[in-house]
This record gives sequence, C-alpha cells and structure tokens, in this order.
Amino acid sequence: MSTDEDAAIVGAEAVDLDELAAIRAENEALREQLAAQPPPKKPKPKPTGNPLWRKILVWVLAVLAIVALVASVSVAWAKTTIQDEDQFVSTLEPLPQQESVASVIAIRVAEGVVEASDVEAWVAGNLPDGLKFLSIPVTQSVTAVIAGAANEVIVSDAFGSVWSGALRVTHKAATAIISGDDGALGSENGVVSINLDDIAGVVIEKVEATGLELPDTEPEIGSITVYESGQLAAVQSLAQAIDTLGWFLPLLALVFIAAALWLSRDRRRTTAILGFGTAIGMVVSLIALRYGRNYIVEAIEDVTKQQAVGEAWDLVLNRLIQLMWAALILALIVGIVAWVMGPSSRSVRTRTWVSDTIQRWRQPAEASPNAITNFVADWKPTIEVVAVVVGLGVILFGPPPTGFSVLLTAVIVLAVIVVTEVLAATMPDEVPLVDTVDVEAEVIEVAEV
Repeated sequence: MSTDEDAAIVGAEAVDLDELAAIRAENEALREQLAAQPPPKKPKPKPTGNPLWRKILVWVLAVLAIVALVASVSVAWAKTTIQDEDQFVSTLEPLPQQESVASVIAIRVAEGVVEASDVEAWVAGNLPDGLKFLSIPVTQSVTAVIAGAANEVIVSDAFGSVWSGALRVTHKAATAIISGDDGALGSENGVVSINLDDIAGVVIEKVEATGLELPDTEPEIGSITVYESGQLAAVQSLAQAIDTLGWFLPLLALVFIAAALWLSRDRRRTTAILGFGTAIGMVVSLIALRYGRNYIVEAIEDVTKQQAVGEAWDLVLNRLIQLMWAALILALIVGIVAWVMGPSSRSVRTRTWVSDTIQRWRQPAEASPNAITNFVADWKPTIEVVAVVVGLGVILFGPPPTGFSVLLTAVIVLAVIVVTEVLAATMPDEVPLVDTVDVEAEVIEVAEV
C-alpha cells in the first residue's frame, strides 16, 4: 500500500475519532440536562367505574323528569282551556251539535215548557169526559213534539250563535269570580250558569207554527250550572294551582332532565330512557283517560244521558288526547334517535344500512357535481341544524300539536336531512402533480451512493 493511501486511512480514522468524541460529549450534556429536570408528573387516571349512588340518582331524576313531563301536558291543557276565553269557547261550542247532547237539552227544554204551561191540565181540559184517560199519553205526545222542535232549534246556526255568546259571558263571569272580582260581572245567587230560558220562546213559536196552540205562559226552563258559590273556594284553589303548575311543572321537568344528563356517564342511554319512558307515561295516561271515561259513563243509568256524557267527554278532552299523542310520538322519536346512536349490534347495523343507502343514492351527484351539489356540501351542517330547529319550533310554538302533525313534521325534517346528505357531493381529492425532473435527480443521487 502506498504512503498516500496510508495517510488517507489515518486521516479518516482521526476524523472518525473526533466525531465520536463530539457525539459522546453531546450525549453527556443531554444526560446532565435530563438529570437536572424534575421528573414529569404522572397523569391522574380517569375514573372508569360508575358508583351505585350515581346510577340510582340518575334513575330517580329520570323518573321524576318523566312524571313532570307527563303531568305538564295535562296541566298545560287545563290552563289554556280554563283561562283562555277563545279556547274555552272553541272547546265547548260544538256541544249542542252532538246528537245525544242536543237530545238531552231538547228533552229538558220540552219538560220545562210542559211543566210551565201545565200542558197535562190543558190537555185534560180539552178532552171529552170519556177520553180523560188519554191525557197522559197525549201529554207525552205533545212533549215529544216540543222536544223535536227544541232539537231543531238547538242544532240550528242561530242557537249556535246564542250558545257561543252565552259561553263567553259565562267565562267572563267565572274568571271574575275566580279572581275575586265577582262584582265586575257577578252571578245570580252565587251561581255561574248558562241560561236556557232564552230558547224557550223560540221553541214555543216553532211548535205553534205546526198548528199546536200551547197555553200562553212564560216558561222558566232553568240553566246549566257551571258551579255554585259553595264551590267557590275549591274552584279558586284549583284555578290557582293550575295557574302555578302551568309554568312550574315544565320548568321542573327541564331541571330534572338537565340534572340527569349532567350526572349520567352515558348520556345517550339516559336520553333514550327519558324518551321511551315519557312515551310509556303518555300511553298510561291515555289508557287512564279511557278507563275513566268508561267508569263515569257506565255509572249513568239513563241511556240518552249516558250517550250525551260520553260525547261531551270525547269532545271536551279531544284536544288533551291530541296533545298526549303529540308528546308520545315526539318522545318516541327522541328515544329511537338515541337508540340508533348506541353501540349495540342492531344499532350499528341500522347505521351501516342507512350510511350505505345514502352512499348509493349519492353516487350520481358525486359522478357529476354541479353548483347545487357543491353549495349543499359546503352548507350541509347548517342546513341540517336549521331543519331540526325549525321542526322543533313548529311543534313547540306553532298550532296546537297533534300526533299526526308531529309525525308529519318529523318526516319532513328527516326528508330534508336525507336529501341534504344525498346532494352533498364532494369533489374527489386532487392528486398533487409530481415533478419528473426532481424524481430523476433523486434517482441519480441514489445510484451514485
């Protein structure tokens, strides 16, 4: 080996030793720095368990929230029906149009006219002596004629206007007395009632138009009593309780819901419990209303009055039943959505099926995107949030909800979300262009090494 080659080898070894010494010195310096620093604090382990007291408290709060929600529907209905004059009138206004109710009122009017006119004595006085025994059946026939005429008057539009006006006067009187200002409108002998004497004259005129001349009299048929002064204290207490519970129960339900979700370690599961539990509570309430109706109706012996009470019950509580169905369907929707987002195998399969279906529907939009699909893709979260908020606003602040209206609103909101997901086509990610010159240079450098 030549002298030059030996010198090159020795120089290379010297360079390597120098670099090795520098690396060792740098390592020692780093060790000293690490030794001088305090040891890092170990992060506190997150609690993984769920104490029993926490589970019990969440369940208690959830049950209380469900009870408050179910009760809120009935109290809200009672509050608006009793306090709002328009709602009070619209609830009771169709009563005379119900066949059984009209028949009961007509019979009462006819009996009042017959009694006030002493039709039985009038009939007996006009019959020959040998036919006096027919006075009772003839009186019954006259009563039936009067009842038929009264029924025609009651179901007429003219009586409907009179009935609506009487309801408004009655509501004003009842409101004044309940509030303690009974001097404003007052009530006769402490009784708030709907007077039926106004239709007696019209009924008599209609009967006489058929050719049956009744004795001249001023019949006093009476009235339908809403409540008497002896019940005033109870009515006032009930009205004040409904007025307070009308805002307190919904607020209490919100507090219970917020507390249950805050304490829960699995908020999705708690939301599902609240939704399905409220739906079950509404079903129980609907069943209780049905059994209550049957119990009250079946306790009445007279068949005509039994039918009238049943029709009146159905008419007056119709809006409450609609509200219960609306709350039931809304609670089911909340529960189902929370369940679908869960980790169970069925929930996962459901989400996968929905995702695959939307992806298949989306393929045409992704194949040929346009201005509309690009706009929907950019604003997709905003569109979906606005759809949900508008749907909730319609249910909570729109016309009185029914089961059908809530279901229809939910279907429309779901359709908007699905259409948004389908149209939200995104452009495929652009593949960056590679400079061939740089690639060739890198290949040459690798070859030289």
